Amino acid sequence: MFNTGAEVSFKASRIWQGAHSKLFDMDGMRHVVEPSVNYVFVPTPNKPPTELPQFDSQLSTLRLIPVDFPDYNSIDSIDSQNVLRLGLRNTLQTKRKNGVENLFKWAVYADWRLKPRPDQETFTDVYSDLDFKPRSWITLNSETRYSINDRQWREANHTLTLSPNSTWSWSVGHRYLRSDPALGPDSGNNTILSSFYYRFSENWAGRLQHRFEARDGTLEEQYYTLYRDFRSWTAALTFRVRESRIGPTDYGVAVTFSLKAIPRFKLGDDQNKPNLLLGG
Repeated sequence: MFNTGAEVSFKASRIWQGAHSKLFDMDGMRHVVEPSVNYVFVPTPNKPPTELPQFDSQLSTLRLIPVDFPDYNSIDSIDSQNVLRLGLRNTLQTKRKNGVENLFKWAVYADWRLKPRPDQETFTDVYSDLDFKPRSWITLNSETRYSINDRQWREANHTLTLSPNSTWSWSVGHRYLRSDPALGPDSGNNTILSSFYYRFSENWAGRLQHRFEARDGTLEEQYYTLYRDFRSWTAALTFRVRESRIGPTDYGVAVTFSLKAIPRFKLGDDQNKPNLLLGG
């Protein structure tokens, strides 16, 4: 499949040596700005995706899909494109005890379709990813999605993480998703999440995780995990309670083992995707 394009980006920075703040644990500041433009052109194929067997089809997603090949790998869904991906990144860095840290990192991006297909709008939603770290042990993450065409927020995810030491950490977050017919009749949510980790000793630790749906007041999922460190490998015992709404409450228990040299999951996956501990 023929395709072409071009990408242009640059970085500009400025340093303020005299910028100090006890509140934000700031010793000097560097501002880095990085605008980018990525143009991609794909001609109309001989056969549209609707006439092809869909083995590697495009799956529904809440984030912007890649426009470049081979990053876009849903080969049975390749269709014409004439698009500009516009992006802007802003980063504020400062010096702290552990070295240079990002105090503030914000990326905004969207697609401008120069020749949209009949099923597309000229502009996609505007996406925003923000990380704010006012102290070394406090992190605020934000992911939002705003519809230019409908003038409404479609998605807003916010998480606050406190990790003052290696003994305990706590994350609390809120996830809002407006119902989208493309994702199903009941795809929206208004969810509150909590994850608390506590290390009892060098070898033992535990984690409590809860997910509460505020729309109907349902505690949808509960995870209780006990970790054990065996030097060269680790084990986790997880108990899950899931409220299905349309049937009986589901209970699950799983034991997971992982070698430290070849870890089964990436760092933090057990917190972000606790269902992996039960084989999900």
